[in-house]
Amino acid sequence: MSDGPDGPEAAGVAHINQFGKDMFEGALACSWTEHKGRILRSTRNYQPGEVILTESPLHIVQETEKCAAFKRLKKLCKDFEDDFDYEPLWYWCAIQSLTPDQLKDAKADGCTGASPETQHNLLLLHHEEVTDPSMAAKILAKELVPKADPITIERLIQIWVLNCFEYSDNPQGYSTYFFSSFMSHSCYPNAVWHYDGADHVLRSRRDIRIGDEVCISYLPESGLLQSAPNRRMELNETKRFWCDCERCVPGVDDLSRGLVCPKCGTGRVFAKTPEGGPAKDASLLASQLIGVECESCGEKVSKADATKLAGLEKDLQKIVDRCSKADSVTIKQIQDHETFIDKHFTQHVLADLAWEQFGSHYAAKRRIADQKRLLERRCEFHKLAYPGLSGAHAWALEALGDCMKSSSSGNGNAENGERQDSKQGSSTKKRVWQVAAKEETEAAKASYSEALRILRLMFGPSHEYVTDVEAKEVELAAP
Repeated sequence: MSDGPDGPEAAGVAHINQFGKDMFEGALACSWTEHKGRILRSTRNYQPGEVILTESPLHIVQETEKCAAFKRLKKLCKDFEDDFDYEPLWYWCAIQSLTPDQLKDAKADGCTGASPETQHNLLLLHHEEVTDPSMAAKILAKELVPKADPITIERLIQIWVLNCFEYSDNPQGYSTYFFSSFMSHSCYPNAVWHYDGADHVLRSRRDIRIGDEVCISYLPESGLLQSAPNRRMELNETKRFWCDCERCVPGVDDLSRGLVCPKCGTGRVFAKTPEGGPAKDASLLASQLIGVECESCGEKVSKADATKLAGLEKDLQKIVDRCSKADSVTIKQIQDHETFIDKHFTQHVLADLAWEQFGSHYAAKRRIADQKRLLERRCEFHKLAYPGLSGAHAWALEALGDCMKSSSSGNGNAENGERQDSKQGSSTKKRVWQVAAKEETEAAKASYSEALRILRLMFGPSHEYVTDVEAKEVELAAP
């Protein structure tokens, strides 16, 4: 049943839009949808890299170890550990979001709280409906802030858990943002945010047209390269919803799950995204491979073949897990693993994760040529698996540039014998090495240049992600 264009009064759409007009000249407009609730739509056209808005934090809360109230809170968490599901800082965020009236007669000093206006805006942020407070909220009300309603405490706990961002490491602290919190998630987002000090800067990462919903990713950049089952499970566990964006809609090709066709042995088959709604776990299921067609031979994957392919995915997951935990993996083991991947996988996130691990082991053994080869494969996977600007792709390109820069200086080549051939005269060897070094330098420049193109659009020209790569370019160009 519809509640009107602004949704139910409790949704606060009119208030949110007034805030947007006052603070951001109405760059985005909030509206209500039956499926997603509150969303933000663009009122203007944006090209990739354009700043949409910059927002300061709504509220910041940090650990205060010398504060009597925080000490009392930590003791309550310890004394009633079975009732407190989260770390003390989450409850501290809720306590510090209470108003002065709600903090009257607090049983310990140090609660600074929030203004009524700030709390009002906090309570508009997304959270599940609270009808009964948790035992933790009841304990906090009884033992620390007796004037506060346990249901309000519970709502604030959930709001911080679902909407906060890391603000500081020492002391550890979290922050919330008001307007930014109403942007929906997409696994193919058209916007991206980054920090400028404590402020959120929102930029377009794809073309945005008037009326388009503006979406960000709730996943890290590397998470956007994950398989659809993994992305959906991660979002459900952390944000409590099952994604059905255009990359997760049931039955489309999962471009992070490509395997070699079991029929022709050369073509590619891609798993389909899962059925909508809840899933038991993030398993890569055989059912998602049944009936998919090979891009080359056109044959469909049978039920038996799908079961074998899913088994191969499980085997590759085990390889990734072992290599991530092992301090030492032999070159022979890595080479055998690479042979297995080449035989069965073509464009798969587990192969990318394996190459990441193998590359670290190659780097530790100074096998730079092998490290470079795997970085090139990773960059190609990132380019093909995700259709838009990708920070993960840019950082892989940066790593590839670093590797080629190291190679151009003559480091790490001995294992391949490039400079060890005694049949060549010293002058010939020197010329060969100089040509190779020049080629590597040019390739490193190209890799850095593409990384910078992506990073500048996503994070702006002054972000440290950009300036760090620019510094490497300057160093590479130095005589």
